[in-house]
Amino acid sequence: MPKNEIDPEDPMELRGVGFLTEEDTSEAMTECFIEEFMRLGHDHRQILALFRNRHYTGLNMVLQNRGEAFVKAKITEVFGWWRRTVDWPDPAGQPDHL
Repeated sequence: MPKNEIDPEDPMELRGVGFLTEEDTSEAMTECFIEEFMRLGHDHRQILALFRNRHYTGLNMVLQNRGEAFVKAKITEVFGWWRRTVDWPDPAGQPDHL
């Protein structure tokens, strides 16, 4: 089988599966996304940009459903777990130290 073709009989083939649930799992999912990208070396502004990018479906879904204030608060919280500071500029252009 060529390298880039999917073999449906291969038990090691990566497959994504969605589960319907009544529970809102967006908070835990958001924390995982943030921590993963932070550990890959992204800063808080780069991570927020990923949430704004519609091509990152899971991240963008959280932004659309929960809002930018929620995402910024979660980024600040997760960075705090790792003793990293986050400075969000306020709309007037003055730094807002969270």
